Amino acid sequence: MISKNLVFLSYGSSSEYYRAIYCILSLSAWAELKMENFRLIIYTDQPEFFKTYLSGFDIYYYELSPAVLIDMLGGTGFIHRRKVAVIDLTFRDFPDEDLIFIDSDTFFIDEPKLFTDQFDDGVSFMHKKEYNLKEGLELFNSFGQGHYPQAFIDYISGREFLFRDQSLVFNTSDYSWNSGIVGLKKNFSTDMGDVLKLTDAFYAHSKWFVSEQMAFSLILQRTTNIISAESFVIHYWGARQKKVVDQIISKLINASSATQLTKREFMRSSTAKMQHIVACDMIAEQMEIALSQRNFIYAAKKGLQYFFLRMFKITIKK
Repeated sequence: MISKNLVFLSYGSSSEYYRAIYCILSLSAWAELKMENFRLIIYTDQPEFFKTYLSGFDIYYYELSPAVLIDMLGGTGFIHRRKVAVIDLTFRDFPDEDLIFIDSDTFFIDEPKLFTDQFDDGVSFMHKKEYNLKEGLELFNSFGQGHYPQAFIDYISGREFLFRDQSLVFNTSDYSWNSGIVGLKKNFSTDMGDVLKLTDAFYAHSKWFVSEQMAFSLILQRTTNIISAESFVIHYWGARQKKVVDQIISKLINASSATQLTKREFMRSSTAKMQHIVACDMIAEQMEIALSQRNFIYAAKKGLQYFFLRMFKITIKK
């Protein structure tokens, strides 16, 4: 019996498709839960590409035509609005089932027990808690993009927003949660219209590329208990990490048999190696940025982190 929908959005290029395929293979390898209780849904412009590699999976494909992809933008030009649109569409098609949206640039590194054990009323999931808006402004200022959160803060400050016909006021103490995973109970389906309105308003007034993430973050932290999925999912959203992972994934998938790719031991070993590669590359990137900004103390700290993680797989806190 289907209890939840696992939703993926993947379109536009083979690298996007490979990422989603690898994510699904990693989920299958780590999930001790019965996959038959979940409906896998892939929104894509190339269903046949996925069928080549995922023939052993029962997947519901929703084909995205160019017209549908344009319609999902709602006239905004904001590509991440499509995430909100597919979540809304899934709830419309399956209103009596819970939903977990999973970004294609993720992979699983442990059993996702939260998908079953703690998916109760009043609970939602997101990938991880990142920063409050005050901290976010400082962070984005550090790499020359502070105008985005500043415009966002200017827009929300002292303003009331309608949600469930009630007024909500947001401030700089509110947190941004990463939306690489978004887990929602079925009763949230009626709230998706408000999420879309907030997403559109946030983007229109700030052009911040995390506007859909802020819409989910601000609403869910006010109306639910958000639980982090960080312990079992890696989200490699950085352009540099994507390039590194893309090269590995495409070679792995094309050099391995379908039988091999569905073996738990094989995929679990692969995700462990990938986790280490991503962690090392992120630290190396932070070190290089610090050096370019002549922040030599921070660069030295990152260099030490990189050395211990690369040589001994020891993680040192920031």
